[in-house]
Amino acid sequence: MALAKEGHFARAAAACHVSQPTLSAAIQQLEAELGVQIVQRGQRFQGLTNEGRLVMEAARRMANERDRLRQQLRDRRDHCTGTLRIGVLGSTVPLLKSLIVPFCERFPDVNLNVMLESPLDAQQAFEASSLDVAITYLDQRLRRYCRAQILYMEQYDLLIRKGTAFSGKKSVAWGDLTKLSLCLLSPGLPIFGKLESEILAEALTKTPHIVTNAIWMVIDHVKTGRWASVLPRPVRIMASDDPELEAIPLPNLGQASSVAIAIAKREPVSPLAEAFFELATSDRTSSRLRATLGITGTDRFGRVRAE
Repeated sequence: MALAKEGHFARAAAACHVSQPTLSAAIQQLEAELGVQIVQRGQRFQGLTNEGRLVMEAARRMANERDRLRQQLRDRRDHCTGTLRIGVLGSTVPLLKSLIVPFCERFPDVNLNVMLESPLDAQQAFEASSLDVAITYLDQRLRRYCRAQILYMEQYDLLIRKGTAFSGKKSVAWGDLTKLSLCLLSPGLPIFGKLESEILAEALTKTPHIVTNAIWMVIDHVKTGRWASVLPRPVRIMASDDPELEAIPLPNLGQASSVAIAIAKREPVSPLAEAFFELATSDRTSSRLRATLGITGTDRFGRVRAE
């Protein structure tokens, strides 16, 4: 079809993204399989033989049928129903609407069951086939069971009440945490990396503090102005919607953890999980997510990087 359209071997090869010898060899193989000559032989393309025109008509019919089949499959998927089971890190909750809204607009009849899951719980749920999608930390074990794509690299912010210590600063050092009374989620929770957990645990020995596993307790106490907190980067979304709060970036410590979206590798693949994964990793959704998190580039591995 490309050769008939272009009327030139080199241009047809370029349209097919192959070399000219590869194109010529493929046509010769097709002629051998069908037992007829398709292309009139010569130094240049001189047209199709009578048999070649019959082959061309059949090829066009097959291409049209292929396109109709693809459209039918898209239409069936666009009218999916059922329930999609999603496990998420607690720190990613402020980002979920950026992923869920496009999916629900595309599949309005699908129900979502979204539960907070630790990375270990998510992995075990995948193994037990009780989870379709996870937004969690990426590690080697998850890679074995799932197809995953990194959404962003974890970073941390100091959350304070506006007008208190460090208000208006563009960054704060980790060592400055000991100058503040802290209300923290437990440093042992999987939202913190190893180095961050060690620094926070050390800070708690040097300053008055509250430790809790309830994020809303952290937010309420920071709002009093008596306490500050350290939370993952998505807290910026919560802070931006609250006129009383301010999020200040903390510097990176070592290799940042990767937050990824993952679906199980098992067969058959859930069409709902596949659709959610495709929408969540689309250029449009990725751009929206980068803007929300203040991400401005990629690292040398091609992953998103936050400034």
